[in-house]
This record gives sequence, C-alpha cells and structure tokens, in this order.
Amino acid sequence: MSRWRGRGGLLLASVLVIAGALAWSGRQGWLAGAQDAAWARVQREGVLRVAMDASYPPFDIEEGGTFRGYDVDLAQEIGRRLGVEVTFINVGYDGLYDVLQAGRCDAVISALPYDPQRTNIASFTGGYFDAGQVIVAPAGGDGLQGPEDLAGRRVAVEMGSQAHQEALALRDRGQVALEIVTARSSDEALDMVHAGAADAAIADAISARLALHSRPGLAIHGAPLTDESFVIAVSRGNPQLFAVVKGALDQLRGEGWLEQLAERWL
Repeated sequence: MSRWRGRGGLLLASVLVIAGALAWSGRQGWLAGAQDAAWARVQREGVLRVAMDASYPPFDIEEGGTFRGYDVDLAQEIGRRLGVEVTFINVGYDGLYDVLQAGRCDAVISALPYDPQRTNIASFTGGYFDAGQVIVAPAGGDGLQGPEDLAGRRVAVEMGSQAHQEALALRDRGQVALEIVTARSSDEALDMVHAGAADAAIADAISARLALHSRPGLAIHGAPLTDESFVIAVSRGNPQLFAVVKGALDQLRGEGWLEQLAERWL
C-alpha cells in the first residue's frame, strides 16, 4: 500500500513540475504547435540522457562505470521529479557541446559555466552553484564582510589565478589599499591564512569550501566577488525538454535543496 502511495506522490509531483514548466514555456511562445522530439522520446522511453565530463571531483566522478558527485545527484533528482530514469554519458569537456548538438544526449550537467557564445545552439538554465571568487579569513572576521574591508590587510592569492586578477583589480582601481601576497596554489594561499601569514585569501568557492574541512577556524565572508555559476544546457531545438528541466531545477532551488546538495559534497 505504502509503495503505491509513494509512487502516486511522485507522479503527482512530476505532473506539477511538467505542467508548470510547459505553461511557462508556452508564455515564452515556444510551443507554437511544434513537437519537441527529444522530450517526446524521454517520455516514451522513460530515460533522460545526461552528458558530463566525469573527471572533475567532487562534481563529476566516474569509477568502474559508476557515476557519482554533485552533478550526478542533481541529475538524478531532476529525473526523479520528472518520473524518468537518468543515464550518464562520459564525454571529454571539449566534446560536451558536440554530443548535445548531435542529439546523443538530452542535457549537459557538468560544472558547465554559462557561455554566451553558445546560445545559438544551447539554452541555459539559471545557475545551480556559484563557483565564483570568495574571501576566506579567520571565522571571527574582525569586521570583514566584503572587499572594502580588505583595506590594510595582507591578502593571499594563487599567482596568475582569477583570484589574483580580482585582487589586482581591487587594488589598482584604487578602491581597496590591500597588500597582495602570492602563493603557488589556492591551497597554499589558504594555508597562509590558517597559519597567520596572511589576513585573508581570495579563492574560488569550490577550493574554499573544501579547504574549510581541513583548516578549522577559517570561514567564507560575504557574498562571492564574481559570478561563475554552473548551469544546465539543453539543445536550443528542444524547448519543451528545456522547460521541464528548468522547471525542476527552479523547484529545487526554491526548496533549498541545492544548498543541502552543496553541503553534502562540499
């Protein structure tokens, strides 16, 4: 009895996600009578094919034919909410758009940043994780809430990295009189803060969040300095499929599920 009740609840949730997404896509004028072949196939076969470069832990990992990671859990939850199974296709990062355009996959979920130069072939959802640059400092923070509070502080960054560019931009624009200390890696920059050799560090959110597990006493302060959000890509020729995937992702975001997923893997 409980098994049928669970399946019925899942079916109802799937119907609500799909109905809401299709209504949204209809408002966009995307459903002018044309049948989305990819969405029709997903419904018919009950399978959503997701391409990823499974060599980027903790987001995309493949070991012995088993996929796991942040993106894997995200894809499987989207599939669950749509009432379909998810299969994964492991593709080198440079080939992800090729398999999408060739119709060999239905969506790309692979720590993929938004690419304005690809909008002619792909539709992009809103971001599900922001890997932008963040400030890391001792948990007390000493009043550190944003980039302006870095004035007069020694700030460690990986030499030549995006973090280094952000620190230079803050200093050279004359906004913040900070002292830049370069390191060989983001881990080394964070070690300097942990050891007291620097007052703060700037690093990408992934490195920063992972570092906090092994460097007690450090914390991320304030909002990301840059927006480097990961998005889901669906072929531009599949507006109905895009609508239901986006609808499921928007639902997850609204429920706070994405924050819980980040805590699980980062």
